[in-house]
Amino acid sequence: MNSNEDINGLLARHFAHEGLTPRQQSVLDSWIKANEGEYEKLKKLMGAPVATPDPATFDAGAAWRKVEPRLSGSRLWHGLHRRAMLIVSVAAALLLMVVLALPYLSGSRGSDVMQYANNGTVEQHIILPDSSEVLLYPEATLAYSDKGVDRVRTARLSGKAFFKVKKLHGASFKVETGVMNVTVMGTSFLVDATHGGHAGVYVKTGKVKVATDRASVVIEANEKAELIDGELRTGVIGSPATRFGSDDADVSMVFSNEPLPKVVSEIESNTGIRIDLGAGLDDNFITTRIDGADGDEIVKELAFVCGCKYKTVVAGKHYMLYK
Repeated sequence: MNSNEDINGLLARHFAHEGLTPRQQSVLDSWIKANEGEYEKLKKLMGAPVATPDPATFDAGAAWRKVEPRLSGSRLWHGLHRRAMLIVSVAAALLLMVVLALPYLSGSRGSDVMQYANNGTVEQHIILPDSSEVLLYPEATLAYSDKGVDRVRTARLSGKAFFKVKKLHGASFKVETGVMNVTVMGTSFLVDATHGGHAGVYVKTGKVKVATDRASVVIEANEKAELIDGELRTGVIGSPATRFGSDDADVSMVFSNEPLPKVVSEIESNTGIRIDLGAGLDDNFITTRIDGADGDEIVKELAFVCGCKYKTVVAGKHYMLYK
């Protein structure tokens, strides 16, 4: 049992985990000792972890029929037919795994980008992988990635969208359009880049930085930055409820015998509208319902309920109640 044919047969049975007689095992052990390098190569090849090939994608039988006529020593190969089919199938599965892995091995990041498009006629609500929320307006598209350097979450917007950004420690959020970029840490704001020559950013709560190729500004709640004829202009949002649409129309606050300081604090938290209190108003208790986030309407309602006066510090953004 020293011929190559016999050794090949023993190796085939050995790697197929079939039992050998003591004499056969002795012969195989002797061959392994004399051919350690070759045996280790065979062992690595046969022991490599592989996925079970899909029979629908590879016909091992057909492959064998093409190869078989070219082989010499037909008696040997007939003895190894079943093992050879297994080896060919395994090789095909390995090749398939390599092909599937090519996009990752080549460094492609296409799978890291989430694509969204609103082809309908109403706003589309989206929750991003970082739990930030986006209200995507009709005919708008958004590409989101959080795999960039410095943990920057990037949203590339075409069209109009309202963002409610989830604050993540050390991870900023950037909205890019064709004409301006917006950088935030955690806030809510509207970006309208529907028309390339006239784009705008409108902040509902928090603070954002808006930048173009020529200038940059920082704006806060109920402020806006608009790009008009290439110039970045800032201002106050005249009617937040109108600007933010249905999102602000849904703001509803009900107060039942609540102290006025607590009322104005909750209003600022929900709308970004600041209301200062003059001397002697802290003891007022308020019972009312406030719908929407129009600063003028809110301060008028509070002045009526507490029987006091009001003045506008910054329209739509900052007011004061006094006796």
